[in-house]
Order: sequence, then C-alpha cells, then structure tokens
Amino acid sequence: MLQGLIQRTCLVAFNTAHTILVRQKHAFDRAVLKPKVRCHFPKPREVKRINVHGWDTRMSTPEGRRVLMRRILKGRHNISH
Repeated sequence: MLQGLIQRTCLVAFNTAHTILVRQKHAFDRAVLKPKVRCHFPKPREVKRINVHGWDTRMSTPEGRRVLMRRILKGRHNISH
C-alpha cells in the first residue's frame, strides 16, 4: 500500500515537471506559434508590413516581446505577421 502511494506520488510529480518543461520549451517557439507561411513571394507592401510588424522585429526588442506575450495570453490566433 505504501509502495503504491509512493509510485502515484512520483508519477504525479513527474507529470507536473514534464508539463512545466514542455510549456517552457514552447514559450516562444516560432514553429509552434506560427506554423503557416503566408506567401512564398511577398509583394512590396507585404515586405514592409513584415519588416514593421513581423515576428523577428517583435522578438528583437523587449517591448516587442511584451506585445507578443500579450497576444499569446489573450489567445489571438495570429500572433504577428
């Protein structure tokens, strides 16, 4: 009985730790958050939009990372361009 309790406790602790590690691993993973590519040959206006509002531009500054985190926490489908 004691051994079963210990095994269940260890299993719960392992699952919790695994969940935390997986969430931290995918916090800003572009492949998970932004899996689709809009277009392979962007138009000039799209290039400007991506350069101003794109993922790499947002990730390059602390305020941009704050914008992305706000959109992630709000549950937006499109996080950035």
